Amino acid sequence: MDIRFLSSLLAVVETGSIAAAARQQNLSPAAVSQRIRVLEEELGCALLSRSAHAASPTAECRRLLPLARELADKAAALKSVTDPSGLSGPFRLGAISTTLFDHVPAILRCLEMRAPNAELIVRPGSSLDLYRRLEEGQLDAALLVAPPFDVPKKIRQHSVERQSFARVLPPGVSPRDEDALKRLPWIVYERSSWGGSLVAKLLRHLQGEGRILCELDSPETIAMMVEQGIGQSILPVWSSLSRQHPELTLVLLDGGSPLCREIVYMEPGNGGSGPLAALIRSAIMGRSDD
Repeated sequence: MDIRFLSSLLAVVETGSIAAAARQQNLSPAAVSQRIRVLEEELGCALLSRSAHAASPTAECRRLLPLARELADKAAALKSVTDPSGLSGPFRLGAISTTLFDHVPAILRCLEMRAPNAELIVRPGSSLDLYRRLEEGQLDAALLVAPPFDVPKKIRQHSVERQSFARVLPPGVSPRDEDALKRLPWIVYERSSWGGSLVAKLLRHLQGEGRILCELDSPETIAMMVEQGIGQSILPVWSSLSRQHPELTLVLLDGGSPLCREIVYMEPGNGGSGPLAALIRSAIMGRSDD
């Protein structure tokens, strides 16, 4: 059995479609489909339930996924065996959207200088999604919002930074113009998300009778919408926010408020001590001290 074919199957399961898996693996959709068909013939069962634009694992596929992931991980680990430094091979990093701007470039610069044979595979997602994937062994580490619960001992958590919240206004809107503020609708950082839940009560206080235009778990998209004058919001102030959106007006919330969004780096408690993992962790922690 070709391990590359298992990797394609795992990519389809992860992305939810053959087309998306093909883009991830730099293959054609036809090539990915052919790999899946070969696996189905070898295993004697259907692995995917296909529709026009999606593919989901069958019950038989779900039963073999843990072993398939283990085989694929071990095959990938073989690439680094001949490197005595331990700085070769793939590393799967989950990252919420704002950390893609703030921390991933520093990791890439570090790898380019000190581990040119390493391959960083970045998996974007929400904090909850990334946490679950880390627990299931689909990620080697993740950058996410600190969860609202104590993590189990099998996961190691490092605090990276604490981000204050600010009221974010479109260009040209003065925070002292109460009439203008009342007319602006709200674009809400999703209140059920780990970050958005931190300011849900404060939002109700500031919102008054204002209208909620939409709600989503994507701070950088919200910032773009506010910059276009669509509405106002309450957002965490990530490091590159002002560089990306210099025209926004940021009004930091009451300095006495303890509210902040903590970004953490999570890794398996028993699997995050290898040289490559240590190098990536040091790049992130060093970036947070800039």
